[in-house]
Amino acid sequence: MTDLIEFFNCPTPQRLNLLLLGSIWLWYGILRYLNSYKVNISSVLQIKLPHDMHPSPTNRQLIQNVQRFALKMSRLMIPLHITTLFLFHRFQNTTDSNEQWGTLPFLMLHLFPLCQLLLLVFFIVQQSVITRYAVKRLPLIESKPTQLRNVYILLSDSLTSFTRPLIDFLLFTHSLFSRPHTDIDLLLSSLPSFIRIFQCLREYQFVRNLSLLGNTLKYTCNLPILIFTWYLRIHPEMLSSSKFKTFQMLFLTVNSTYSYLWDIKMDWNIPSFISLREGHNKMVFKRYTYYFAILTNLILRFWWLWIFLGKYSKFVFFDEELQYLEILRRAQWVIFKLESEYISRPMPKS
Repeated sequence: MTDLIEFFNCPTPQRLNLLLLGSIWLWYGILRYLNSYKVNISSVLQIKLPHDMHPSPTNRQLIQNVQRFALKMSRLMIPLHITTLFLFHRFQNTTDSNEQWGTLPFLMLHLFPLCQLLLLVFFIVQQSVITRYAVKRLPLIESKPTQLRNVYILLSDSLTSFTRPLIDFLLFTHSLFSRPHTDIDLLLSSLPSFIRIFQCLREYQFVRNLSLLGNTLKYTCNLPILIFTWYLRIHPEMLSSSKFKTFQMLFLTVNSTYSYLWDIKMDWNIPSFISLREGHNKMVFKRYTYYFAILTNLILRFWWLWIFLGKYSKFVFFDEELQYLEILRRAQWVIFKLESEYISRPMPKS
């Protein structure tokens, strides 16, 4: 058990790579789960390019492709991850000392995780033509067809779940290129939120749906949290200020509450926490599955409370556990988002 915790409790820059690899396997699990309930993936997600006239792959073909890709990336990344752990443990004392900047251990520790990240991103983008298509146009979301819009939403929303590990990665890697430290990591890590804000406003410009403005507000709520992080770097003494903590908790609570309610009511299309979709739309999964998702989403959205209120110093189980829990929460969100899109899709005319 200790070895398993040590595997996940990895050096700061390597955590992003581990989360990306885990996300590939989670996507495989999502497809398997939806397929077990006869959800046709190609009816809710654009699997091929819009102008491609070839038939879409079946669920089975899609699952097999993702499984092969996940195995391929695991064979590549796990040895690299283990090597990285060894390097960090081997050179930890070296990097903590006052040796000249640019020594071989320093370069290895900074460049090795960066090279792995570039490899992962390259292979992920190259794996799917529709992913390449959407990534190139990510801020310029296309509302039609709905299946293509869902690809944009899943990609950009998933990026927002990587905000915290992205901050940690950029903060560590940035020291390789610039000293003294600047706050470019916070600026870059805010891009996922800005992308979603821009997407919502762009869509609203064309369809004039007020819910898009509500969604814009949801992502705007992320920005004050990043501002608080930046302010604490400049004024670390404010960490002991009760007034500052009150404002920080207020924004965290508003963000978590708003996002949670939006997940359930809008993204998952569940009008009632009790009766769920009775009298509205059918449900693909068993009823207890929805109750479980509603409860666990609430717990994960407010996991930060355990630490903020002083119940635990920095974590409950292991260091930076919230970053892993957020990726799991996002995977759960994807399942119910796609399920909602599936039951809401227009039925073909007979």
